Parts: sequence; C-alpha cells; structure tokens
Amino acid sequence: MFMTYPKTRAIACAAALLIATGTLAGCSSSASSGSSSGTGSSSKGLVAFIPGATGVGFYTALEDGAKAEATKLGYGFLYQGSPDFTAAAQTPIVDAVCAQSPKILLIAPTDPVALRPAIQTCLNAGVKVVTVDTALTNTSGLVSAITSDNIQGGEAAAGVIAKALADKGQVAVMSLDGTTTTQVERVKGLTEGLAQYPGISVVATEFTGQAETASKTDTTAILTAHPQVGAFFGAAEPNAEGAAEALTAAGLSSKDTVVGYDADPSAVALLKTGAISALVIQQPELEGQLGVEYAADAISGDTSAIKTSVLLPNVLVTTAESGNPAYTKYYYPAG
Repeated sequence: MFMTYPKTRAIACAAALLIATGTLAGCSSSASSGSSSGTGSSSKGLVAFIPGATGVGFYTALEDGAKAEATKLGYGFLYQGSPDFTAAAQTPIVDAVCAQSPKILLIAPTDPVALRPAIQTCLNAGVKVVTVDTALTNTSGLVSAITSDNIQGGEAAAGVIAKALADKGQVAVMSLDGTTTTQVERVKGLTEGLAQYPGISVVATEFTGQAETASKTDTTAILTAHPQVGAFFGAAEPNAEGAAEALTAAGLSSKDTVVGYDADPSAVALLKTGAISALVIQQPELEGQLGVEYAADAISGDTSAIKTSVLLPNVLVTTAESGNPAYTKYYYPAG
C-alpha cells in the first residue's frame, strides 16, 4: 500500500509515479578520514549535509537532491562526513559543521540516541535541522524527519523470498547493526512479512558493520552452519553485495535468493546478472530536496506545507525488471 502526502512540489507526484508503475516498497562504507566539499557562501547562508557515511551511492544521490534545491533557493552548500558509519566518527563532524553556523542542517544520524546531544547544540544555535534516512528517538525541535517506509521495504523483500522458496525454507538476515532506525525497521518488516509463511524460518541474523568483506565472510559462515539456507536478506547495500559475492564464489548464486537494499552501480550490476535477485530502491534525491525545502520554509515562516514526519514509498525491482526504463530511472548515480 502506498502513502501519499500533501506536499505539492514533490511528494505527491513521486508517490503517483510509483503507483502508476505498479511497484511497492539504504546505506554503507568504511575507514576513518573525513570528506568534505562545498559550493561557497551565499547571502542566504549555508545548507550543510552530513551523511551516515561517505562513499555510499544512496548518500551521494541524497547530496545531489539537497545541493540542487539549496542552489535553486540561493543557499551555499557544504557536504562533510566520515567513511565510518559510527556515532564516534560522526559526532565531531556535527560539532565542526555547526561551528560554521549553517542556516540549515540535513543529517543522517548514525545512532538514534548518541547523536542527539551534538544535534541539540545545533538546535540551540538556531540551526534548522532535518533528519534524513535514519532518525533520532527524540525528534523535538526538528523541522522534519524524512525517511523511506522501511517496514514496507522489508515486507516487500519478504514477498520475493517467499515466492522464491515456494513458501518453505530457511532464510538468513544480515544488517549493519541492531540500533540504527532504518536497519531495525527493515528487519522488522521482513520478519512481519515472513510471519505469514509458517514454512519459512529465519535461522541466522548477523550484524556486519559497514565492510562488504564482513558480509561476505558472514555469508560463508552461515552456509557452513546452515547449508539448507535458501535466501539471504541484506538490510543495507554491503550486506546484499557481500552475500552475492560469497554465493558466487561457492557456486550457489543460481540456487540461493538474495534480496537487498539500494541501487548503487555495483548493486545494480549484480541485480542484472541475477547474483542479487531483487533490490528495494529508495528515493534519496527526493529526501534531500524535501529536507532543504522544508527547512527553508521554516526559516521564511511559511510552515503550512511542512510535514514533521515523512515516509516515502520505495520501488522493488527484480532481475527480470532490471533493464526496464520504468525502473532504471530509480538507480543511483555513481559516487
């Protein structure tokens, strides 16, 4: 089921597009040095975007949407982040960015609780803050919290897996961690979706962190402990890619089903070969656009169109559909 939203400039038409194509219902990286870029200052001030991690196709697309909207509205733009998807890496970046007194901050918090104090410092300074992708437990003071319908995405993945297994078999789940809101909700959606099929059981759940190599190693270990596993669900981009690589190495890519999240070029390449059976694809550019739009509206005082909480619908694309222009338009640009 799709949800529509009254924000006229973007959401309604996007939801209608997804309905029209008959579809339904991410993030990752690793290292330690930060990355930043910007488009200079403006008389209106600065829009800053802090991703969950740099070098991730989803966040690159979100940056594109936010930067385009900031430029259109006359703001300067700053992108700064770390390749590590951790609160320890992200917190000092929030502190440094907020010290530059941006007018608007878009951030994908890496932890729903640990990032709140740093973000509160920005709020106390009068910065208009919008969370995108991931969320905070305490949302007080935020202009908006924008994310995908992650439970819907997990349920969509469950449908693909149930069909592939003919309603009977074993499933393994891999996720970045057990606390990030998107990861928790995607696994919850999968679990709730699979509950409709009593013949299917989840026999392993692994938290891998950011590294794709960790997902590959964990997949190999799962295959050893549970040789009858017939499907893998990856709640983030590196999970599905690592699982696909391990299955290919084991000669099982044509036997086991892999369903993952996000559509960066490497994931799409695996989707087209069938190493990944289906991808749940988000709308990151729209998240970025709306985040800047809402925050700018909050600054101007025109708050009538702002939605404090937004769930955007996703699109599910299978290998058979991977070359269809109706779906390829949702693929993310190269990072």
